[in-house]
Amino acid sequence: MRIRTIAAVPVALLLAAGALGFAAHERSTLAPSVETPAAQAAAYGVDPVHSSVVFRIKHAGIANFYGRFNGLTGEFTFDPDNPSAGQFAFSVKTQNVDTGNSQRDDHLRNADFFNAVQFPTIDFKSTSITHVEGNHYVLKGDLSLHGKTRPVEAKFEWLGTGTFRNRPIAAFEAVIEIKRSDFDMTHYMAPDGSDSGGLGNNVTIKVAVEAPQK
Repeated sequence: MRIRTIAAVPVALLLAAGALGFAAHERSTLAPSVETPAAQAAAYGVDPVHSSVVFRIKHAGIANFYGRFNGLTGEFTFDPDNPSAGQFAFSVKTQNVDTGNSQRDDHLRNADFFNAVQFPTIDFKSTSITHVEGNHYVLKGDLSLHGKTRPVEAKFEWLGTGTFRNRPIAAFEAVIEIKRSDFDMTHYMAPDGSDSGGLGNNVTIKVAVEAPQK
C-alpha cells in the first residue's frame, strides 16, 4: 500500500500541472490583445509678443518692400516623430497691418487693399504636413484673405522645443508664396499680372512662431 500511494502522488500532480498549463495556454491564446494608445502630440498656443508675420512685395517693379502684421493668434499640435498628425490654425487682424507709416497703413486698411472693415481677419487652417528632410516639411492649408479662400503651400522649418520662464515652448518658421490677384487685390498691379507695376503681384509671407505648451 505505501509503494502504491507514493507512486500515485507524483502522477496525480503531473496530471494536475498539465491541466493547469493547458488552461493557461488556452486563456493566453483566446484573450484579446490590448494595444497601448499612441501618445498625443503636444498642443501649443501662439505667443503674439514673440511671434512675427512679415510680408515682402515688389515696389516700382524693382525694390523689395517689407511690412508686417502685429498680434498673431492661433494654436497648433505637432510631433516631429508623427508629422502627418499635426494641425495648425492661425489668425491675424487686417487692422494690425504695420509698414512704419501711418498714412500708408490707413490706405492699406481701406477698400483699395485689405478692406479691414469688411474682411477683419486673415486666417490659415492646415490640411496636411509632410516631412521633406531633417527639420524641413511642407505645410499645406487654406488661406482666407479679402473674402477669398485659396489653397496654399508653405515651406515649414521646425526649430524645436525649449523652455521660457520654466514653461515648455516650441518654435517654427513658415514661408508662403501667394499672388495677391488670387485674392482679388489688384490695386497698383501691372495689367499683365507681373511684378512690374507700382506694386507687384507676388507676395512672400514669413511667419515666425514661438508658442508655449498648453
